Amino acid sequence: MNGNEMLVNTTESKQFDVQDDQSILDAALKSGLVLEYSCKNGQCGVCKATLLKGDVVELQAQLALSDRERNDKKILTCCCAAVTDIEIDAVDLSALHGIEIKTLPARVSQVAYLSDNIVEVKLRLPPTANFQFIEGQYLDVIWNSIRRSYSIASISSEKEITLLIKRFENGQMSDYWFNKILANDLLRIEGPKGTFFLRDADTPLIFLATGTGIAPIKSILHRLEHDPDYQQMHPIAVYWGSRYSEEFVWQANFHKLKVDFYHVLSKPVADWAGETGYVQDNAITNQADFSASAVYACGSNAMIQSAKQKFLASGLPENRFHSDAFVQSF
Repeated sequence: MNGNEMLVNTTESKQFDVQDDQSILDAALKSGLVLEYSCKNGQCGVCKATLLKGDVVELQAQLALSDRERNDKKILTCCCAAVTDIEIDAVDLSALHGIEIKTLPARVSQVAYLSDNIVEVKLRLPPTANFQFIEGQYLDVIWNSIRRSYSIASISSEKEITLLIKRFENGQMSDYWFNKILANDLLRIEGPKGTFFLRDADTPLIFLATGTGIAPIKSILHRLEHDPDYQQMHPIAVYWGSRYSEEFVWQANFHKLKVDFYHVLSKPVADWAGETGYVQDNAITNQADFSASAVYACGSNAMIQSAKQKFLASGLPENRFHSDAFVQSF
């Protein structure tokens, strides 16, 4: 790579420059444009776009692309650099303009173990931090040079940031969260990040979550609950899946919103009276028409990929499926 500069055009006629050793996504973010993204390491596929003109080269493996998608000129903007001037079918998310990614100190304010494998952590930022985010986004927590991403479960008007964190066996950060954490510990956060947020509240909404993927959905719904200008005109349904009933750690209690909640166990037990199977299958079965709906899915990458395929096959427009996959950290 020699540092040459290329020009990227989007289908909205927006342009930005990209160095030939820089990912298209990073160049867009640096220029002030916000393209769709989540994991930034090629696993989730959220940043997928069609290459309309020009040529690109892979900087890292595009793991989320199928052979068919590659043949259809699909690329992941987090993984590719331009080697010529290019045009892509990406959309600039203007709602995220002005949301600044910051690195800030954060103190552990409260720790609550909600189950054997899920902990709720509240973080207190400096009074002058001015940390702004849109409900649904995530942040990175940095401890002893270890960095992990967590969705924000609180809303932007609250003074503290709430995280819901699941234990992973032999995980370095899990060891901290479940064995070493103390009140007033000093950590660092970097964020907010990601493009998972509510695009249009004036439509039927379907939320899918597995495990602690409920965190950003909790944030989005509480934002609607506290928005004095929001009047619910369409149904809202939440399908939350888990392996164990004790991991349904959030009890939704709304006064204004009317939300149909479905708790779904993938491994049902004898005394379970709720739904069983997979959240995406339950949603497909229960909902009649998806043509006017929007789907927001957060949790395991396997659930999201399956859900997207099934919802699109059932009539959901592709631009109405939004996701944030929890993928392995490297």
